Amino acid sequence: MLDRVFGINIHARVQTFGLCVLAIGIPLNKVVMSSAMVFLALNFVLEGEFKIKVSRLFNSTPFLLITAFFVLHLIGLLWTSNFDYAWHDIRVKLPFFIVPLLLIAQPIKNKKHLYYVLIAFISSTLVTSLVNIVLYQDWMDSHESVDIRELSFFGSHIRYALIITMCIAISFYFFRYKKYRWINLILIAWFVFYTFYSQVISGVITLAAISSFYGIYLIWTKWKLVAILSSLTLLTGFIGILYWIFTPITVDINNYQNLSATTIEGNAYTHEFDMVTPETGEPTHIYICELELARDWPNYSSLAYDGLDLKGQPLKKTIIRFLSSKRLRKDAEGLSQLTPKEIRDIELGKASTISNGIMARIYGLQFQLNNAQSPNNHSLLERIEYWKTGASIFTKNWMIGVGTGDVQDTFNKTYEEQNSLLEVENRHRAHNMFLTVAISFGIIGLILFCWMLYSFLSFNIKQEELIGVLFMVICIVSFLPEDTLETQTGVTFFGLFYGLFAQKTPEA
Repeated sequence: MLDRVFGINIHARVQTFGLCVLAIGIPLNKVVMSSAMVFLALNFVLEGEFKIKVSRLFNSTPFLLITAFFVLHLIGLLWTSNFDYAWHDIRVKLPFFIVPLLLIAQPIKNKKHLYYVLIAFISSTLVTSLVNIVLYQDWMDSHESVDIRELSFFGSHIRYALIITMCIAISFYFFRYKKYRWINLILIAWFVFYTFYSQVISGVITLAAISSFYGIYLIWTKWKLVAILSSLTLLTGFIGILYWIFTPITVDINNYQNLSATTIEGNAYTHEFDMVTPETGEPTHIYICELELARDWPNYSSLAYDGLDLKGQPLKKTIIRFLSSKRLRKDAEGLSQLTPKEIRDIELGKASTISNGIMARIYGLQFQLNNAQSPNNHSLLERIEYWKTGASIFTKNWMIGVGTGDVQDTFNKTYEEQNSLLEVENRHRAHNMFLTVAISFGIIGLILFCWMLYSFLSFNIKQEELIGVLFMVICIVSFLPEDTLETQTGVTFFGLFYGLFAQKTPEA
């Protein structure tokens, strides 16, 4: 309609502007995302040409599959009992359906416009990541961050990690243009640094996945045999890393038979072998003299020894674990060897000398696996409980699931029936998108969901559309440890890139 008034292709330009705003909003703000979708929908209606648009939709297999999966949420209302949550879930998932509808029915006609959207996404992520670092490092105010999860000031650190990885994938995509190669190298270096600094395991895994895929793709175009051998090498390395992380750390007590009985001051040590320090592979609770720790700690800090650190953990446990990670004895002499910065790290709840980067996260996981008597407040152990409980629910409801709105209610009931060790506030859903779909809609829903993902992936492989393939690799990997499509940011992220690459991209 507006084209007739202005005499130019105004709707295409308005659409591009709306998509750029949507791309900017995904890393930034839910309000921006919602406003952009309303703007795009209005432009869609004003343009008209509904007969052509409907034809495009019915000729798009990816759209028909995503529509079928969304409609399944409506059908799932027939056997749900919690309608409040069901309608909430459907409302949250609207971008999952609406954004692909708008993009497939009204596709981008100019490749430059596609590039504008991708650049807007990268630019917004770059700016928000810089702001995150500045605020987390307390360069702008006196606030002192105590948890690495505070690094993400604009939303979930898990979703943000996927956004960062997608920016790396887009930089790979633009790397073909030699003129901007140095810019892309700088962007890749920054986003890789941010991924490891943020300590989000799912972000590191998705980064490893797309980097491996991209590397194999480049090798495959020239040396197919080398690409196959490289794939096997990477797979072996990944299995080796998993084996190292999950292999129990054993302590041979016979190696600790001649431990000193007293400190330099003559006070008695206690030696126990109930816990192990993953950074050193040694027992955590040896060479402990709480008399000296409690006596001397006030000389270094205003926090009470028997109180909590700034992360809400028992302070004395943090002190003991930190000293153990440095192979220092837990006594007055050990405390005296700590620097003022290390004292402050302990106050902030850092239980290891390795508190930054991905190794800090890996050692944290190893500590959970080797020492935790309860899964509570341990992210990996909690997820294992979620997966076990979710698998139990699925086996009892494998045909059609529990319905759109009853997933959390069913989890709560099952936790009670199984006398779960999880505290009430930690009893969450599956944290696995495939398992969540299976629990909600049974084997039929799971097959439809996997078919939708496979169809998109297969289409982009045939079209040799690298960025579409990398996007789906990111999604599939993220679906394993997270319910990625259970939040507005997650579904909008999925909907935008699914819609952009569910069809052949414009040539020019």
